[in-house]
Amino acid sequence: MDIANNRALPKWIWHRERHQQRSLTLTAHLNADAPIEGAVFRVALTGAAVVRWNGDIVGRIVESPAAAAAFASVAGFPASIPAGRHTLSVEIVAKDDYPIADVNAYLHARTVGFIGFVEGEGLWLPSGEDWLADGERADVVALLGEEPFGDLESSPDWFVRGGYGDIVATPLEDSTVPERFGVDASPAGAGAWRFGGTLAGSGGAPLEDPVPERLELFYHLRKQNEWTLRRAAQQRLDLAALPQATVDLEREHNARILLVNEGTSALTVLWNGAESMQELERYDGCITEWFSAAPGESLHTLPQGMRFVRLFFLGEAGAAFAASVRFEAVQVALKQTGSFASDATRLPLVYDVSAHTSRICHQIGLWDGIKRDRLNWTFDLYMAARSCYFLWDDTAVIRRALRELGEGTPHGKWMNGICEYTLWWIQAVAEYVFYTGDRAFALEMSEPLRRHAGWVFENTDETTGRLSPEGSILIEWVPLTAEERASGLQAIYGMTLSALGRLSADLPALGIGQLPPRPLTNEEEFMRPDNRLAVKALGISAGMVGEERARAFLSSYELRDPVTPLSAYQFAECCSRYGMHDRAYGIIEQVWGGMLDRGATTFWETYTDSYAGGDYHDALTTYESYGSYRISLCHSWSSTPVKWISETVLGVTCLSPGFAAVRFEPTAVGGIARCSGTVHTPRGTIAVSWRRETGGELTGEIHVPEGVEVVVAGVAARVRRGGESLEAQSERSGSR
Repeated sequence: MDIANNRALPKWIWHRERHQQRSLTLTAHLNADAPIEGAVFRVALTGAAVVRWNGDIVGRIVESPAAAAAFASVAGFPASIPAGRHTLSVEIVAKDDYPIADVNAYLHARTVGFIGFVEGEGLWLPSGEDWLADGERADVVALLGEEPFGDLESSPDWFVRGGYGDIVATPLEDSTVPERFGVDASPAGAGAWRFGGTLAGSGGAPLEDPVPERLELFYHLRKQNEWTLRRAAQQRLDLAALPQATVDLEREHNARILLVNEGTSALTVLWNGAESMQELERYDGCITEWFSAAPGESLHTLPQGMRFVRLFFLGEAGAAFAASVRFEAVQVALKQTGSFASDATRLPLVYDVSAHTSRICHQIGLWDGIKRDRLNWTFDLYMAARSCYFLWDDTAVIRRALRELGEGTPHGKWMNGICEYTLWWIQAVAEYVFYTGDRAFALEMSEPLRRHAGWVFENTDETTGRLSPEGSILIEWVPLTAEERASGLQAIYGMTLSALGRLSADLPALGIGQLPPRPLTNEEEFMRPDNRLAVKALGISAGMVGEERARAFLSSYELRDPVTPLSAYQFAECCSRYGMHDRAYGIIEQVWGGMLDRGATTFWETYTDSYAGGDYHDALTTYESYGSYRISLCHSWSSTPVKWISETVLGVTCLSPGFAAVRFEPTAVGGIARCSGTVHTPRGTIAVSWRRETGGELTGEIHVPEGVEVVVAGVAARVRRGGESLEAQSERSGSR
């Protein structure tokens, strides 16, 4: 990939007035010291355009949703540019813009845009803020890859690094080919396979690319619509006689394909990608793409979320073909500094799969899952971030996702159109500051914090203190009654007020001011016998259910369908809150171990305990708005066991912002006799090891960076700081 030259990537730009300015002229100047050969100008945009070079018209672009989905070459742009000063201008008139709904209201300033680049021998001119818009400095609308524009077709392969420049593509070395027909397959190294054989023709009707009918809310909605149309076209073909192969990447990834046609005939490859073989066979909306390569030509796909890839090779009947096909994983380059190992239980595997799920969801934003929606969904982000603080050396993706949601969502709008998502965002900012100690970021977010908190307070009843919003309330992904939703909302609101109070006390400069009292509630509204688990767990988490009632429920409840990893994890944390760690471990084993039993390589959006064989996609569907294959088998909110394992089993709990103080209190759950691991902190890595002695007592060691205070409980431990052995302090008050 051509990344070593460190070229700046093009940006989506427009006039500073954004969609209020539907017609504008973008201008860039070029001073060529010497003649330039091989010049091309490639663009994508909303609207129609007239392209001028030194005042002469060299191209016209018709307004079309397709023009915003791919880079297109301006056919009349001069391939040879003489030395001297030149002016490029793009005169744009936009009638349509990207639609904005409640779910993507934070993108309201990104409804129009232009992106492009001029490339030639020694020339690179990308669109950016140094261009002019009607004579003024152009305004950056979005970075490459950001919603609603997303990835663009016909991009150079090195554009994979994304607008923030931190995404990398690495070969997937462990793929296998479990199925093939009419094709020879052999590993070619560096994540590649070499396929060859004899083509059997086109399979029937010609393949025609679908044309987008409209601008969509976000990238993956556009792709899903395209794939559905392509899949229908695929099903009209006679595929049975075509050379074909199925590739198993062994784990799910956000992956892309790079193909080199090594034969002497033109080659068309139709391919499907899916999270499971069942999805590959049955889902009408499964990834369906095709591309054609001339002899010697190299092509690549945009990255998509998948584990299994099926390739069909098409071309002139009877012609020989040979192709190298390489598979690459695409995600932000993160160093994993958190780890976990033990002598018993499947917890190390749960930890590993959780970490993998978190890693591959680190993209332009911290995606909920790599299979579909690439919006920043606030609750997904909040849950996903909870494992990140223990795992990774960098939290930049969390910051940019929080910033995008906070700054972008206007006053009077709930984030993603869901009331409690605004509450989760406030909690997510508070947790980010607590685990990272990054108070500067909180101060950057002071205006959004005041704005969104103010909107919450505007919707709070002055008499009862209860939040009573108009619009959607989504507490869990299982069906809930209106009463359950209202009760769950009050619990989340109470938790939010507590988090906001702690944050405001730590940083009075935020200017949050006096907080309203917690909402008036009673135990019974949470603990009614028919209430779903999520409502009960939220009530306990918020402290709105007393200890006696909470303990009675937690000690007797048996997890049952419908359930998701959201409420299952909340239940496990509630158990550990009251010292019932073996109960919590049982939930982790039941749900996350249950996913492993069903072959999970990433953890899922939802879960069913009653799966008895057959199509588990249907069994997993607990949300009434989703068809069965819409459910994601990679969902970052299911990476949360990392937090529980790090805090409860390793025993490292953060007590003050930035891990300035920690408690070391491990627990031997599930028969563990020996355990070791590391926890990431902004001050450096904490290393832990412990063992259970013959009499049951725990002995161990914790090694912390300089400046970290350690409180020890429940273990005879040696504390090391920079190699020095210190006396362990006993448990004291003031822990979080």
